[in-house]
Amino acid sequence: MSGGYEDEQEQEHEEQPTQALIPVEQETILFHGKPIVAVKLPDGQSGVVLRWICENLQIASNMQIARIKRTEVITDDLVYVSIESSSGVQNMATLTLRGVPYWLATIDTRRMEKDNPRRLEILQYQREVVDVLYEWASTRKPQTLVPAEPIDRPAVPGPGATPEMWLEYHQQMVAFLEWQRDMQSWQGSIESRVEGIEALIPDILDRLPPATISSAHQQQVKALVKQLTDLTGKHPATIYKQVEKWFKGQIDQVRARKQKP
Repeated sequence: MSGGYEDEQEQEHEEQPTQALIPVEQETILFHGKPIVAVKLPDGQSGVVLRWICENLQIASNMQIARIKRTEVITDDLVYVSIESSSGVQNMATLTLRGVPYWLATIDTRRMEKDNPRRLEILQYQREVVDVLYEWASTRKPQTLVPAEPIDRPAVPGPGATPEMWLEYHQQMVAFLEWQRDMQSWQGSIESRVEGIEALIPDILDRLPPATISSAHQQQVKALVKQLTDLTGKHPATIYKQVEKWFKGQIDQVRARKQKP
């Protein structure tokens, strides 16, 4: 990847707004082995984050964002969404599915060599990715909000309970069972989103430079250890041992995942 391309990516980051939509759902989809991130927006529309499509096609996302903004028919389909990534939540340019076909059609491949792999990949996206995204959107179900406070299982009425007491018990039991169901569904969606983020990690690691710890990083770690020592009274050596244990635990988890068939 050229330095100019990285500069353009940085420029896109600087132009992000301070406020963005919070997606109802976010999921990573593998399209011919490469990740794209799809979202369900609060108004019910589905969209796709431009960053990963642009990276997959080796085109500068900030140039594509500028092109979309200049194209009146789809400029309103461009929104910014808070996306969960391995480096935290970031506001990223997202195009609703309605605007995706028109945008992809504006990417001109006629000046590329006929057998150019990049040209073939762009054509593949133009012909197939919209169907994949619409199929994903059609299988999404509205999510039920889970009450913040847990609902306890109601106590069974004792002997001599009145019909009204039994009615209230069954109504409370229905509410309890619905809460259990919604909680399990919510936990499942969280696990799915975590798996989606984990799917991006290998691609991100491949793009990172060789791992080094600068003197600034070392000083930052020392300062944080000192703060923790002051707050807890623990000896710095004890804290470093806990940090080492945490890293080893992370390494063991990654190795275990890689060993799974």
